[in-house]
Amino acid sequence: MGYLLCQSVDAEVHAIDDYNSSPCSAQTIRPSSQVTGNWQQTTAASYKGAYLTLSVNRNDITSAAAQSATVTMVPFVPESGFYKLYMSIPGCQNTNTCISRTSAKVTWLMNGKNSIVTTIKQHNLVDDEVEVLSGYVPASSQNFSSAIYVQLASDGTVDPQAATVEVVVDSFRLERITSYTNLNGVLQLHDDLTSDLQVNRPLYEPLSAGLPTGSQVYSATHGVSNDTNPEDTLFLGGQFFDSDQGYYSIAQYRDDKVTALSSAGLWGDVRAMAFVGASLYVGGSFNGTADFATALGNVGEYNTTDQKWYPMAGGVGGVVSTAVPYAPFGPRAVAFMGDFKSIYAGEADDLLELGVEGLAMWDALAGGWTNTPFLQGQPSMLYSDTWKDGQDSVAFAAGEFTAAAALEANGAVLLTPSQNIQAIDMMGYDLQPDTQGRFMVNAGLWYAKSNGSTPALVVGGRFSTLDGGANVARLQDGKWQQLGDIGGEVLTLNNAANLLFVGGVANVSAGFTGLTVLDMDKGREYNTQRLQGPDGDSTDVRVNRVAIRADTSMVVVGGNFTAAGGMLECPYICTLDINEGQWSPLATSALIGPVTDLLFTRDSLVVAGTFKNGTQPTRYLQRYDFSINVWSDIDGADRVPGPVTVLTAASDGTETTDGFYITGVSMDDASPYFFKYDGTTVVSPDFTIGAQSTINGVLEVPRSRIPSSVLGDSKSQTLSRRSDNPVIPAGYVLAISGDLFLPSGQRASNAFFYNNEWVPFLSTVQNDGSPGYVTSVFFEIPPTNVYQ
Repeated sequence: MGYLLCQSVDAEVHAIDDYNSSPCSAQTIRPSSQVTGNWQQTTAASYKGAYLTLSVNRNDITSAAAQSATVTMVPFVPESGFYKLYMSIPGCQNTNTCISRTSAKVTWLMNGKNSIVTTIKQHNLVDDEVEVLSGYVPASSQNFSSAIYVQLASDGTVDPQAATVEVVVDSFRLERITSYTNLNGVLQLHDDLTSDLQVNRPLYEPLSAGLPTGSQVYSATHGVSNDTNPEDTLFLGGQFFDSDQGYYSIAQYRDDKVTALSSAGLWGDVRAMAFVGASLYVGGSFNGTADFATALGNVGEYNTTDQKWYPMAGGVGGVVSTAVPYAPFGPRAVAFMGDFKSIYAGEADDLLELGVEGLAMWDALAGGWTNTPFLQGQPSMLYSDTWKDGQDSVAFAAGEFTAAAALEANGAVLLTPSQNIQAIDMMGYDLQPDTQGRFMVNAGLWYAKSNGSTPALVVGGRFSTLDGGANVARLQDGKWQQLGDIGGEVLTLNNAANLLFVGGVANVSAGFTGLTVLDMDKGREYNTQRLQGPDGDSTDVRVNRVAIRADTSMVVVGGNFTAAGGMLECPYICTLDINEGQWSPLATSALIGPVTDLLFTRDSLVVAGTFKNGTQPTRYLQRYDFSINVWSDIDGADRVPGPVTVLTAASDGTETTDGFYITGVSMDDASPYFFKYDGTTVVSPDFTIGAQSTINGVLEVPRSRIPSSVLGDSKSQTLSRRSDNPVIPAGYVLAISGDLFLPSGQRASNAFFYNNEWVPFLSTVQNDGSPGYVTSVFFEIPPTNVYQ
């Protein structure tokens, strides 16, 4: 074992080079000295050691020989900084030469460009150490070291009785001192770290014009102040004021001056600032502008274009300590962190208090609070690398968390074309649990009456809205709004022109019989006859799927029911003419149990249910041909081992085909299965997944829509490789949703699948931190054309 012993002392250099040594055994650069001219070593009994003396005839003081005699000393400076230079001068009584003493010329080459010259009198009787100079000195290196030069002063004071004159040199000491005493809260750092800059001047210095004495600066940020002469500006926030200059708690530094923002700044303390676009977002502890013209609640927006302050809804209910542009939520998101438990959303005259845990997110584009990352616990630090201009930026939060997710959202999120997850609603106007505390979103669609109509997002499930709706809602201006009071859990949504079909679990006592049709033009229910169960009422009715037959007026409804309109028998599946309002059965089928899913292909209707024809084996899939009104078996369907839960249309990579994907649960062990009907028969691809998994959705996704950052290089190559007998079209992968236990041991709510390779994409958690799941994935598609 080796030891490194260093002595922490001031930098020191001796005129006699033998006395110079390194204070640290591992130091590669040592102090040194060099003598030019007739300097002599002097030893005095009463002095601590030897030193150098230069003696010349008084008449030769200005001679070339005398003036060129120089002691050059190079100290070892361990680190760059500001130093005082002290000279040790032996007393003249040591050698009885006081009458001969004169002055020394000391030149200090401090850095690569600056040197200072001074004259030091040496008439002291006793030993003394005097301050010579002070200034910035760079650390010693192989490229440069500070140097001290001692010579005979040509204009020094000489005793008239002296025949000769002398100057002496023993040693110099450098003492580290405080750099600046006029910072007043602000230290300016240079980001040019070249050796030239460090040699010639420090990397830090005060502003040319500072803040008042005693100022405390808590935050500083750089931006553009867009007035008549826009220039780069430094914004300073903290606890300070200057009544003469007219600024309080926040100011801007430009053109070497500190000036006020409009309204004289803010009344209170500014703790955090962040720029997004042309707006400066500010947080702290303040209640409004300093001129009391604009009320603010600890947060505020300063628009540098019009030079005005704007409130951020009702603000937050406590002190804000951090503000950062939150790049993972896009270029217009700002995150605030601090000691607050509530935020206030909505309009000034109708504010809504929302509980939070010290973290809030502002959508600068929408002008409102939005959903935050889900953190089960309170964060203590939040960081975003916004210096990268938002390109591939990341963020992280620190704290005591028991669960975390990228986004907190109640029931629905938006997946952008670049596969980013975004909040789809404004915070405070999201979906809420129902009156019994239950919460679930099961279905959704982008409602549009016809091609060219502006789509509106509609979701259904088990929830409530702030305006009194239940179980079905429409998103408008970032707020979920009621579409009616559906008394039961909604399982499926679809629309035929202006009619929105809402199907689910009947709750007769709450007025929901399993199917409600809403006329979106008139804002009321469309009158249809009820579906009934075996007992003649709607108690056990359940509508699992509603499908629209294109270019007709027919809607097909499947689920658990036996009749419609009280008298018409149509067990488990029935059709409705939207123009006549009349129910009609299909041809007699072998269905003995509820229909679980419906899918129109190019030529027919595929029905998932339980089919039993006499003594033949149970089947879980059949096809219905409307051209001849006949049920028929699907080739290979006997391989399907249990009830089908999801049917998904398949394509050949360019257009929809007669093929479709089949997922369900095996009757043998309740494990999930996955098949594909390729247009000819049911085929079984390699498919490995945990038996406890639940699959709720399958969706074809172009490989080009998935960022390489999601897949990684190795997975990207695997998912792009074409199979000899591809079940999935070349250039596509499947996005499978639900509660997935992957072969790798990972658990996911959504994952990409191809050739039995899995890449987890999305994981969800519930409010209690337990794993969540995805019930439905849907996207905006043109509405099905109907005759009306």
